[in-house]
Amino acid sequence: MEVIIIILLILLILLSLANFFKKTDKGNTSHQLNYLNQNLSEMRSDINQQLAQNRQELSSSLRSVNNDFSALTENINSKFDGQFKDLQNSNEQKLEKISVSLVESTDRTVSKLSELTESITGKFDHKFKELQDSNDKRLSQIQETVDEKLQETLNRRISQSFEQVTLHLKNVEEGLGEMRNLASDVDSLQKVMTGVKTRGIVGEIQLGRILEQMFTSSQYREQVNIQGGNAVDYALILPGKSDDSELLLPIDSKFPMEDYQRLQMALESNDSLEIDKTRKALFNAVKAQAKSISEKYIVPPKTTDFAIMFLPTEGLFMEVVNNPELYEQISRDYKVNVTGPTTMTAVLNSLQMGFKTLQIEQKSAEVYELLGAVKTEFGKFEGSLKKVQERLQQSEKEISNLITTRTNVMNRKLRNINEIDNSKSSELLGIDNE
Repeated sequence: MEVIIIILLILLILLSLANFFKKTDKGNTSHQLNYLNQNLSEMRSDINQQLAQNRQELSSSLRSVNNDFSALTENINSKFDGQFKDLQNSNEQKLEKISVSLVESTDRTVSKLSELTESITGKFDHKFKELQDSNDKRLSQIQETVDEKLQETLNRRISQSFEQVTLHLKNVEEGLGEMRNLASDVDSLQKVMTGVKTRGIVGEIQLGRILEQMFTSSQYREQVNIQGGNAVDYALILPGKSDDSELLLPIDSKFPMEDYQRLQMALESNDSLEIDKTRKALFNAVKAQAKSISEKYIVPPKTTDFAIMFLPTEGLFMEVVNNPELYEQISRDYKVNVTGPTTMTAVLNSLQMGFKTLQIEQKSAEVYELLGAVKTEFGKFEGSLKKVQERLQQSEKEISNLITTRTNVMNRKLRNINEIDNSKSSELLGIDNE
């Protein structure tokens, strides 16, 4: 407000000055300035008075507004307090009503739940009792059926078991009869085996089977008469000093069964004195057999200067081998090598390798001549291979030229042509696209 009044006063001063300058003479400048200063002083005092008056009016207006605002604030606060108290009282009343209603509703719900629970419990008990009665009846029926089936099955199984037991008893009786027959056969076999000739035949058969597996029939002979009607079981035919002559290697089977059985019985009884006694008797029997072979069958130059004694069981052979003194004595004094079923195979393998080596030596001239022919043919073959290699290299160059040059030319010519599907291309070209 004061700013507007000041602006208006300034405008009035400017207008007064303008009018004054128009009316007065320009030459009377000092007089004009004095007059102007006087007017300005008067106007300043008027302005100050007006501003003071405006300040007083503004202060009173502000005090009035402040008083009105304070009264309005007090009125609003009083009204707000009254309305808040009314609202609070109303809310408290409503909360009390809601609480009472909620309690009543909860009581009614609890009552209804109790009634519903009692009703459901009663119905459940009734249904459960009915189900239990029904299950009891069904279980009784099932139990009766099971008892009947079980009794029937038990009777049938018992009958079958009795039949099987009867059949087994019959089979056992038949088996006992067979065992009696087998025992009789064993006794007969034992009686037969007690014969020296029979035991010799058993050893000869076993030795013959080993020789059949290792050699051809032209490489050994059976029951060869060496001298004075003494026939050795088998003799291997070895090459002699000349091409037409032959050298025989005697092989005879021995089986001192009685002495070996007595040793086994002594070992089972664990009688050390009896073991030493029977073992010594067995060694003497083996030594006697080796001496017999040496005297009857080692007849150089018809035979080799040594022979082979075959013991048909590993146990008997191990008894001899476990006595190094006996083994060396038989080999040194009687020129006899003792073998068992396993070592016999190893010895025969060595002899077979010797035969093959001898055949290679006899055929060495033919082999050398054959190698010379192979060398000549290999030279020709090497020349042919070189020619083939040159042709292959030339073919490789031509193929490489076709791949690099011709293929690039064809690709450039076909660059602007679109491809088609495999099936269509196969159909057009008549190619089976598999």
